[in-house]
Amino acid sequence: MKPDTSRWRDQDQYEFYDALPVEGVAWECLRRNASYQASFDDLVAQGAGHLPLADHVQHRWGLRFPGRPRLFRARPTGHLVACCQSRHADARGSARFSSAFSVRLIGRSC
Repeated sequence: MKPDTSRWRDQDQYEFYDALPVEGVAWECLRRNASYQASFDDLVAQGAGHLPLADHVQHRWGLRFPGRPRLFRARPTGHLVACCQSRHADARGSARFSSAFSVRLIGRSC
């Protein structure tokens, strides 16, 4: 179960990571976890290495997730809206930015 670490500094040994799906990268990281290796060794010692893992073990190692998948997105702190022209002038005296590029968060002034 333990990965071969004798050539861990050889960059060519990790080229396959580029082609792995997310699940493959997760597995490669999990199988290198010392606690996971110890847990797996315990299962093998009990003669249960070939059996499906109990639900609580699957949850512990992120192999199963409770509930249905749902959309997650961070909530914004405010909405961006057009503000006023930049109050800075360039050497020719014209505004640096048009009002289309000056934005602020609602509730905050320019």
